[in-house]
Amino acid sequence: MIPTWFAYALVTALVYAAIALLAKVVSGTEIDDPIALTIYSCVPFYAVYVAAGLLLEPTVLSASAVTDPTPLSAALTAMGFGVVSTAGYGIYYWGLVSGDVSRFVPALAVETIFVLVLGFVLLGESFPTGVYAGVLLVVFGALFISYEHGSGSIRGTVGPSTIGVALAAAAAFAVLNTGMKVLTTEFGTLEVLFWISVGGLVSVAAIAPFREGSRFPPTGGRDDIFARRLSKGTSLLIVGGLLNALALLTFVRSLETGPVSLATAITKLDVLLVFVGSLALSKLTPELLAEQFDPFTLIQKGTASLLILVGCALIQFAAT
Repeated sequence: MIPTWFAYALVTALVYAAIALLAKVVSGTEIDDPIALTIYSCVPFYAVYVAAGLLLEPTVLSASAVTDPTPLSAALTAMGFGVVSTAGYGIYYWGLVSGDVSRFVPALAVETIFVLVLGFVLLGESFPTGVYAGVLLVVFGALFISYEHGSGSIRGTVGPSTIGVALAAAAAFAVLNTGMKVLTTEFGTLEVLFWISVGGLVSVAAIAPFREGSRFPPTGGRDDIFARRLSKGTSLLIVGGLLNALALLTFVRSLETGPVSLATAITKLDVLLVFVGSLALSKLTPELLAEQFDPFTLIQKGTASLLILVGCALIQFAAT
C-alpha cells in the first residue's frame, strides 16, 4: 500500500509540473521580469492562506497563545521562512526566464541533496541503503535530462550562470522545505501556511517597487496593453499561484507524516512531467511553447525518466 506521505508528494509533483509549464508559457511570451513573475505568482497563494487562517481558524491562531502558548520565536521563524520562500521563487523565475524549462527545472534536482544533508544534520533523518540509491537515481536522472546532444557536456547547455542560479534556488527551497518540516512540530497545517504566508506577503511588498515589467514595448494604447496583459499573462500567473496553494497544502501534509528528504525527492518527479508536458505542448501548440526534441534527445530524456521512476520505486519500497 502506498504511504500517505508518498501519495501527497506525488500530487505535489504533478502540481509543480503544471506550474512550471504555465510559468514558461507566460515568461516566454509577455512577462520576463523575475520580480513581476514572483509577485503575480506568490501573492495569490500567500493571500489564500492568510485569508484561510483568519477565516477558518481564527480561534486557533488567537487561542493558541492562551491555552497552548506557542513561542513568539516560532511564529517569527515561520515568517522568516516566508521571506525565504519569496527569495526562492524570485531566484527560480530569474533562471526560468533565461532558459529552457525542460533543462533549468531539472538542474534544481540538487535541492534533494541539500535537503538530505539538512534532514540528517537538523532532524536526524537516516534511511536504508536502498533509499539513498533511489534518491541518487532521481537526482542523476533529473540532471541527465539537462544534457544536450552535441554540446559534449552538461556545461555546454547549462552554463555557469545557470548552474549558479539553479544552486541558489535549490538551496533556498531546501531551507524552506526543511523549515516547514520543523514547523509541523509547532503548528498545524493551516497555521504553518498562515505564518509563512504572512512573512511572504511582507517580503513581496518589499520587492514590489523594484518591478521592471515586460520587455515588450507597447503596440497600442496604455489601457489596451494593460487589459491584454491582465487577460493573458497576469491571469495565467494568478492561476499558477492558486495551484501553488494546492501544492503547498499537499506538501505540508506529506511532511506531517513522512521524512522531508524523501518527500522532496518524490516531488522531483515533476521534471519527468515537465518533459512530457513540454513535448506535448511543442507538438500540439507550438505557438505557446516551442522546444526541439530530436530522436537522440527523446531517447536520452526517456532513459533519464526511467531512472527517475526506478529511483522513486526504490524510495517507496526500501523505506517501508
